[in-house]
Amino acid sequence: MKKKNKTYTVTQLNKMMMHDDLSLWEIIEACAFIDICYYGPTENPSKEQEDEWCRMRGEYEPEPTLENTSFYVTEPDGTKYFYCGNTRTKVTEFFSPNGQTLDKVIENLVRFAAGNTVSANISMNC
Repeated sequence: MKKKNKTYTVTQLNKMMMHDDLSLWEIIEACAFIDICYYGPTENPSKEQEDEWCRMRGEYEPEPTLENTSFYVTEPDGTKYFYCGNTRTKVTEFFSPNGQTLDKVIENLVRFAAGNTVSANISMNC
């Protein structure tokens, strides 16, 4: 007659493993009821399902956007660079230090848009 294996709870198995007086065969018999067979998928999952599994495992990389792929770096010599992906662009001033201030340029732009004649002293020092 074949001896029927007893089924244990996880807590009972954990307690059994903590005892030093159990033999290897007693531990094997205690765990014999555990089914460790792997039943994999019979067909390939959809792209949406694969993406969801990647997100759940933390493997998901978001779609590259300007916000998550670009940043500014100031070198030790004071030169500022803008990085976006694999492109590096040197950032320079667009207004001449001897030209008009940005406030004055905006004021003239507003006057022009309002229909007034812009004063003749505007120079193109930008």
